[in-house]
Formats: sequence, C-alpha cells, structure tokens
Amino acid sequence: MDVAPLREQLRNATQDCSARGLIFAAKWAAEQLCSLPAAAEKLPVSLVLPKATETNEKEQRWAVQDANEHDQMLLGKCLFDMREFDRVASHLQECKGPRAIFLKLYSRFLSSEKEAGSVDKEEHGQEEMVVNAEESEQRQAVARRKWELVAIRDELEQLDRATGLDAFLLYLLGLVLKALGQRAQARSALLRSVHEYPCNWSAWQLLETCVDAVRQPIESLSTETRGAGWMHHAFMAQMLVEQFGGSNQDFAVHVRHLQQLFPESPFVQGLLAVRHYSMREFEDASRLFAQLQKTDPHRLDLMDIYSNILYVMEDRARLGELAHRCAQLDRFRPETCCVIGNYYSLRREHEKAVGYFQRALQLDSKYLAAWTLMGHEFIEMKNTAAAVDAYRHAVDVDERDYRAWYGLGQTYEMLNMPHYACSYYMRAAALRPYDSRMWCALGSCYESSGQQRQAIESYRRALLGSAENEAMAITRLAHLYEDSGEQAKAAYYYQLLVEHAVKNPLSDQPAASGVGSSALHVSGNGQMDELAGACLFLAAFENDRGNMAVAQRYLVQIVDGASSAGASQQRVEEARAMMRAMNQKGYCCLATLVY
Repeated sequence: MDVAPLREQLRNATQDCSARGLIFAAKWAAEQLCSLPAAAEKLPVSLVLPKATETNEKEQRWAVQDANEHDQMLLGKCLFDMREFDRVASHLQECKGPRAIFLKLYSRFLSSEKEAGSVDKEEHGQEEMVVNAEESEQRQAVARRKWELVAIRDELEQLDRATGLDAFLLYLLGLVLKALGQRAQARSALLRSVHEYPCNWSAWQLLETCVDAVRQPIESLSTETRGAGWMHHAFMAQMLVEQFGGSNQDFAVHVRHLQQLFPESPFVQGLLAVRHYSMREFEDASRLFAQLQKTDPHRLDLMDIYSNILYVMEDRARLGELAHRCAQLDRFRPETCCVIGNYYSLRREHEKAVGYFQRALQLDSKYLAAWTLMGHEFIEMKNTAAAVDAYRHAVDVDERDYRAWYGLGQTYEMLNMPHYACSYYMRAAALRPYDSRMWCALGSCYESSGQQRQAIESYRRALLGSAENEAMAITRLAHLYEDSGEQAKAAYYYQLLVEHAVKNPLSDQPAASGVGSSALHVSGNGQMDELAGACLFLAAFENDRGNMAVAQRYLVQIVDGASSAGASQQRVEEARAMMRAMNQKGYCCLATLVY
C-alpha cells in the first residue's frame, strides 16, 4: 500500500489542529508523520483510511466563511498563542465560520479554566486560614465558571440544531459536556467527532476519559470506533494500556498494526514501555525507556513514568542522572518536578519530595501523578490526613486511577478502619481485575474485619491474576480453610504452596541431598518456616488418611531442608518427633531419619 495517502492525512491533521490551538494533537500527528517509512517505500499492511465523502453544500459554505475571516483568524491565533483568551473571544465575536467559532469558544473555555485554577492555588496557599469573604469569592468563581460552561454548551447545541457542527466543534462540545459532568452526552459527541475527523488525537484522549471500563464491555467500544480507520488501533492500544495495563490479548494486535505503519514512532515505543511497566516487568520497561531517551534525548514526555520504574528498581544513580537531565531541559515542566521528587523520595528526603510534587501541581493542578505520589510520601511521613486529601484530589482528577484508590485503602487500613479500606480496595480491584495485589490487599482487609468468607473469595480471585502475589494468596487460603475446619481444602492449598516452592527455587542454593527435585528452597527463613508448617500439616493430614509413605516424604523435606538454613529449629523438632512416633508404629525405617 502506498504511504502517500497517510502522509497527506497526517500533514493536514497537523495543520488543522495547530490552526485551532490544539498543540498536543498537532504534535502527535507530526510525530507519526515523521515516523512513516520513506516516500518510495510501500506500507507492509493494507491501509484503511476513512471513506472520503464529496464536499456538500454545508462544508462549501464553511470553507467560504473561513476564507473570508482569514485575516481576523491570524490575529486571533496570535492572541491565543500569547494566552490572551479574553481578547481572542472579543476579537472573534462577530465571526461566523466554524474555525473562528471554535477558537472563540475554546478561548472562553480556557479562560474559565484559568480563573478556576487561580482560585484553587489561592485556596491551597491559605492552608487552614479561611476568611469568609475569600470563601464567598471562591464560590462565586466556581459559579461563574459553571455559568460560562453552560453558556458555551447552549451555544454549541443551538448551532448544531441550526446548521450542524464540524468535527472540531463536536470535540469542543464533548470537552464542555465532560467538564459539566455529563459524561454520556460527551461520549456521544466525541464519537461523532472522531468519525468525522479521525486524526484529532485530543478527541480520542478525551473519549478515553468518558469510558467506564468497569460497566462497559471493551468489545462494544471497539465496534463503535472501528470505522475510524487506523486511528482505531492507536486509540484501542492506548486505552488497553491505561485501563487494563496491556494484559488484554488484543493489545498486541493493535500495537503490531501500528508498528507496521510507524516503525520509528516514539508513541508506539512508549506504549510498549508503559505496558511493561503496568505488568511490573521493570527491566524490559527500563530498557525501552532508555532506548526512547537515546533516540530523543530532549524528550520529557513519559519521563515521570521512567522515574517511577527507576524508583522501584532502587537505581539511585540512573534516577539522579535522569533528574539532572530533566532539570537542564526544563525545570518548569510538571514531569521534571515529578522526576526530582522521586529522586528525593528514594533518598528518604520526603519533605523535599513533597515540595517538588507541590511545585508540579502549581504548574498543572490536574497533574494526576503528582497527587498520587504526594499521597505516597505522606504515608511514609505517617501524615494520614494529608495522604487522604492527596488521594482524594487524585480521584477527583481521574476516578480511574487505581493507585489512588489503593492508596486510600492503605491509609484507612493504617487508621484501623477496615470497612472503609475494603470499599476503596474494591474500587481498585474493579479497575485492575487482573492485578493480584489489589485482591490480596482486599483479602487481608476482610481478614482483619473478621469476614472470612469474603477474604477467601478475594484470595481465590487473586490466583486468577498476575503471579506476583501467588504464594501469599495460596498461604492465606490454606490458613483460612484450616481455621474454618475444612481440612481437605486446606491440604489442597498447602500442596499448591509446596509445588510453588519447588517450581521457584533460588538459583544460588544447592539441591538437598537424598531428596532430588522435591527439595524446598525459597528466599528468606520466614518463608521456609511457612513451608515447613505446610509440610507438617500435610504430613498429619496424610497420616490420618493412612498414607504413611506420603506423610513420611513431607517430613523428610523439612528435616533435609534444615541443612540449608531453611525451617526453624522448632519445626524441625516437630517433624522429627512425628517421624519417631510413626517409626514406633512401624511405618518408617530408622535409616531414613536425619539428625
């Protein structure tokens, strides 16, 4: 397939978005444009572009109006670039073309957001000193913003009924409806927008925030957006990473299609890196981010996620180097402040870390990562009230942020309020249904509140997710069933625990002599002691059932494991006492005993 049609589509998208002040959408389109193969090359896949429709009378009239208002638009765009939004709205007040109407109404929207943001900053600066007059002024500012949003919405809806809206005005309508909390209506408007003009990436990103992945099947959304051509694959790949961490099998299909179209795209490479991060494959994620940074050393996008990875890996040297480089590039970007905050957090300088996260929020009050990470820092500082406030701000910005819900659960668990904690853990688990950490935390919370049945269901659900917390879930299930007197089920999970230990040995530990592949080796004496307790239970269980040979094998594993610094001495003595009792009854040979 010839690359020329796709190249032309992306060039037009870059120009159209830039002319309307949608700089992020324009940058995204330009990045994909520069990632295309050379002009002489053919695309390795058949390219599906939206069907071109003949220009109708309405579109011809819009084009004439835009052409007649070209000079006014030039000045309006200059004022917009200087962030003089009120002057833009005033200058374009009498214009009738869709491009000028978009810039006028978009400027009014941004002006209301700017005023609301300045009020928020004043509120944060007041701390606990609140004056009644200032409170009244804040309420008035909020009311003015809502009135302005309603006025913009009404004007757009009236225009839609009269002459119709173009794709960019539909995007603006979706933006205003989302700000007013009318998510379903915003979703409808945005779907119309992306079908009419697929290459506006800002519309796709906004559509993603209007999707309720918990209640809406992903398949239905995929069907609704399939008519948008190749942009459907970009949207679905992005959403699957954000909503499911890339664990969905369809993610690979969408990314493969994008890689064939844009082999050098930093967007696609960033998707893969974030996917590895969400799957907690930190080495692979770090490698991809390092490649991305090497390809574009002046890039700051996604560097906050890269710093999270280096923080988890406790790579202080590379995190310090990243923080220094980001500060040199632009110290007034929220991503830079987040990277530096992570660096100070790794050094256990939590007050400095909080200061940089607060600076990031001064630059962008809706910067989600800063709210969540600041909550984590307050947890480290044992300031639970501030942590709750930070996490609540995070879910106000984006209620799909499972990290913030999980943080709220941890905070209320620290406050010995398990019922509240369970509620927040359930929200986190609903957003990340295949993350075993969420279900294990929920199970632990149910245990502490005495809800054993719910705890069992949570731990069983954890076994369906990632294998990271598998041993913990199995152990807790075995204990819960043992405590409830369900010996057969407890034996089943204790057996799973033993098998898990055999399959995951430490590479630096030698195999125990005389037992072969059945020897138990795990990291940490506490875990080995837990395994020894499992073997003791299984030995007693099999002994009661008359399987003396099987019981003997479990006891031998405990005693032989003691030679490699495994089980505690108490467990070993219990195993030897049981072996002696069995020997006295004639069920095992003295030669098998190890002292």
